[in-house]
Order: sequence, then C-alpha cells, then structure tokens
Amino acid sequence: MVRTLLEKIVLLSSRFIAGVLAVGLALLLPPWLGASQALGGAPEMGVLIERMSRALGGSSGGARALEQAELIDVVFQRKVKESSSGRKMTALHRFVQVGAGQRSRLDIRIAEGKGRDSATIVRDGAAFLLVDGAVHEISLAAVEARLGEFSPFRLFSVPLALATDGPQMLGDAALVLAGKVGSGRDSRFILVGKGADGSETARLELDANSYRPVEVAFRSAGGDIVYRYGDYRELRKGLIVPFRREFIRNGILLSTTEVLSFVTEGPVDDSLFDTAGAELEPLPGDR
Repeated sequence: MVRTLLEKIVLLSSRFIAGVLAVGLALLLPPWLGASQALGGAPEMGVLIERMSRALGGSSGGARALEQAELIDVVFQRKVKESSSGRKMTALHRFVQVGAGQRSRLDIRIAEGKGRDSATIVRDGAAFLLVDGAVHEISLAAVEARLGEFSPFRLFSVPLALATDGPQMLGDAALVLAGKVGSGRDSRFILVGKGADGSETARLELDANSYRPVEVAFRSAGGDIVYRYGDYRELRKGLIVPFRREFIRNGILLSTTEVLSFVTEGPVDDSLFDTAGAELEPLPGDR
C-alpha cells in the first residue's frame, strides 16, 4: 500500500506524539515555489532519501544509537509562549537517564515567567517530586508521561526516526520533489506528500548541502504545524541531533528549544537520584 508523506510522519512520531496529526488534510505549497524550479540540480528521489538518512546517522544511527547510550544527560533551554493567553516563560531543563530508564531525572528551573523550580526522579520502580523544599512520592505512570515529554527521544523524534527508518518508511510514500529553492548555503530541496486526490498533505525541506531536515510542515486537528531544526551536531557515531528546534502552530512561534550540552557517556553522579534532601542545586549553564 502506498502511504502519503503525512501518514509517514505520523508513523515517525507516533511513538511519542500519538494523535497529533490528522491524515488527509491539505497543506498547500508556498506561493514562491514555482513549477519552473521543479527538478533543477536535484538527485533522484530514492537517492535523496538515502542521503538524508546517512546524513542523520544511517540505519544503525538515529534513534537506535540513542537507545544504546548507557547515559543520556542533556541540558536545554526552552522559551514557551502560551497560545491562548500569550504568556511567555523561559526555563532551563536537565534530563538525565541511566541505562534503559531504570533511573531518570528531570530538573526544571524557571528563568522568566510563572512556574516553580522542581525535580522529578524515577528510581527503584518509584517516582518522586522535589518542589518547594519538600519531597513527595507521586504516581509513576504520571511521571513517565512527563519525563517522556521532555526526553530527547520525543524532542527530536522526527530526525532520529528519519535516520533509522527513513528509506524504509518514505520509500513507498507518494512523494514529489517539488523543487530546489535558494542558492549556495541557503539552498533547499522541497519534498511534498500528496493524498489520493492529488492535494498536498505535508512538506519536508532538506538542506541541499547537508541533506538534513530543516523544516517539517503538516496540518493537524489543532491547525498548521511546523517544526524547524538547525545546528546539527554529531555526538557519537551515528547520533546526529539538532541543537535548535522551533515549534510553530498557525503561524505563531510557540516554543524554541536550544540544547546547551548533550552527554552520552561518562560517570554517573548517583547523588542526582538521592531523595534524602529536597534542595535544588543550580543546573549546568544556569546564569
């Protein structure tokens, strides 16, 4: 069965963002993309997809490479704007996972806006919340969902999955290479997915020099969604992640994520999982 690109993105993200996408809704090409730009200087579709996968780490890289890491320790800053109220918040985060998630910790420090500094810890099959100078044992199921939201597996789910499974998942998609735009360091390949009626359902933009995704756009039940990625870095063999991500809905920039550090090996600080005290230390990168 031939799947649309939008359906493929659903599959790529479904492990972490179930129900986000609505299959079959049209997302039209931007007006500046003309038919005269269709195939100039572009490789064949299969070659383009394979180059994209390799540029992201290949079949043994991406999500698989991250899953093999014994330690995941990532510090990142998020700037968030609430779509309803317009209120803004800036917070520093640290996500730590040891092994296959037997021990995890999420720290949040509010730099601007409303919110409370906190730490969420999972260890020995139990979960704890450190906030306001106290330690509270809380529901493990609720904590796992919260940790998953801030995990790099979810934050960078599309690039990670395109590395590992891109050729297989996009190989039978109804893709069209709509064109190559820009020039030099700013040039991009535009890939468009079409539905059964011929309408565009999603758009994937690749840097024409590195072959890495810089923009993924589609329409969901909540409106037009755009993810933008930049500042890709190789952390270990096969693990290449963007250190910058933007989330845009209905033309409004709702969040910007900037990675400050990303460690996948080294000694583990066992004191991070000690709940004897409730004092919250400053995070690396905190100013």
